[in-house]
Amino acid sequence: MRHLFIIPIVHSRHDLGTLELPIRDVKSQFLQNQTFEQNQRVLDAFWEELRLGIESWNIDYANTFVFQDALPFTGNPERIIEHRIVEELASKGSANHKLVKWLVERGTQLVGTESTELLIKEYEAVKKSLAEGLYREMSEPSDRKEDESASSLLAQRDQFIAQRIVETLQTGQVGILFIGLQHRVQDFLPQDLQVEYPFGRLKDRESPRIFEPMA
Repeated sequence: MRHLFIIPIVHSRHDLGTLELPIRDVKSQFLQNQTFEQNQRVLDAFWEELRLGIESWNIDYANTFVFQDALPFTGNPERIIEHRIVEELASKGSANHKLVKWLVERGTQLVGTESTELLIKEYEAVKKSLAEGLYREMSEPSDRKEDESASSLLAQRDQFIAQRIVETLQTGQVGILFIGLQHRVQDFLPQDLQVEYPFGRLKDRESPRIFEPMA
């Protein structure tokens, strides 16, 4: 049987690429600098706990594949761009990509995970939303059409990610998926793939910050 660990993650500012500054500017309207730095320290501790937890599994790294939220699938069998992205973001301080790099250094195989086309669409949508000031007033209700479009795009991304996992993992192999809190990739996975949530799982997409405790 194929085995997949799904690990819901919280993105840090280092993971945002060119959107880091505008998003941080928006956040600064609602959060004091001290609070922002405290949140960053909490995220750093979160990632260190993840690394220690994964290290305790004693898995066969050579028979393990890592799938990463927002890591594009280029189709290159050597995954040169995928590795370059991980190296670059890790060097800039992304705890997420430092952990992915740590896994790869131990023999885990890095897999291009997402549709480049869909990632570009989401990037443009986020830029448009920021430009239009949709996040300037958090108390204002969001536009229903915008919500539906974002939800549809997220579902398309989840379906593509699930397809990449299914295409990659063979019987007896293990996958580790680092995925943002609002995703529901599990909805598109086949029953013959054993899925586990070693650090807890989300209850639903409508409550992205609420975790369901482990049994």
